Amino acid sequence: MASLDQLNWERTNPGIPFIPAAPDYYRGMTPEQIAGEKLREFTGKPSDYYVGANASRAGTTAYPAAGTDAGYELSSDGKQRRKKIHDGKGGFTYGPYEPNPDYKEPQSKDERDAFALIKSVFNQYGLSELSDTIETLMREGYGPEEATLALKTNPKYNAPYIKRFKGNETRRAAGLNVLREVDYLELENSYSETLKAYGLQSYFGIDANTKQAAMADVIGKDVSAVEFGDRVSTAVDRVSKADQSTKNAFQNFYGVGEADLVKYFLDPVKSLVDLKEKATTAEIGGAALGQGLPSTVTSAQDLARFGISREQAQIGYSTIAEELPTAGSLGRIYSESGVTYNQADAEGATFKGLASAKRKKERLKELEENQFSASSGTGINSFMNSPYVTKGSSAGQY
Repeated sequence: MASLDQLNWERTNPGIPFIPAAPDYYRGMTPEQIAGEKLREFTGKPSDYYVGANASRAGTTAYPAAGTDAGYELSSDGKQRRKKIHDGKGGFTYGPYEPNPDYKEPQSKDERDAFALIKSVFNQYGLSELSDTIETLMREGYGPEEATLALKTNPKYNAPYIKRFKGNETRRAAGLNVLREVDYLELENSYSETLKAYGLQSYFGIDANTKQAAMADVIGKDVSAVEFGDRVSTAVDRVSKADQSTKNAFQNFYGVGEADLVKYFLDPVKSLVDLKEKATTAEIGGAALGQGLPSTVTSAQDLARFGISREQAQIGYSTIAEELPTAGSLGRIYSESGVTYNQADAEGATFKGLASAKRKKERLKELEENQFSASSGTGINSFMNSPYVTKGSSAGQY
């Protein structure tokens, strides 16, 4: 049964709980201190938040201080609000009504269906993190179109979107056009399919987040699906799967071993044109090494830029390897005549058809012919049977 003090309190202070007499814990405190401590326990407010307390062991009449903010009071339809302020007597004063910035119109069934469709599409494309953001926007009262815009542009919501399509941010910063989301995803799929076709499906990583982050860097550097495929095929087909001489040449020329070839060719900073030239240079160098001939990046690159292909290099160096020892020996024999013939001359004659190299070859042939003609017991038939003439053609091709 309520005490008389409690009945009097509840009658004069509706809505404010009655605080019964203080236990021994509060012995020695003034009534005002006891009231403050009790209200602090009940409301969580500091004990000096309430003022003017007329407290006793039977109860208290403390109120929030006049002018204390009490939040907002909404209109019946929720479209407006007004400031609510404590008056220090248990009541409130109010400011004028103003539009409620947090008000959102209730969603129609069509809007709910639209959001459900958006979420379904996002999940279908593996964009569940964006689907969660769409659901948040829906709960906050955004319409479908408004939510889609907020998802991309509103700093409060667009962090997942920016992370997922990070390549577009790199493109924008570089002054490139951003890709539509569907085009971005198709480009990712194309990259993945190309790598899978070459057995490199784990190149960008294993988990989805790692792959997406790695591909974002390539997309941001504006590497198309065609160029990406070209880079991979050049690295794998022309170098990695090439003969050992070609791989040795690439490592000698550029310091890149077989294990790092794909990474080297997929570096978007390196131009595809330059990479293809390096592949051709290594192929030419490999053709020379394969015949036991030396090769430098300078000479091989010069031939690559002249337009010599891998097949031409293999045929040409096979011929040079066969004929150079004889021609070189003749050059040394007749060095006093000022005519020498080395590998650079042979490359010039064989690959470029240089007249100067051909003249050297013809001059050596003349010297050899004269030598044989002048020798005792020999004639033109002996010259014709010499190793140099039988191995060389009248056109002087090496």
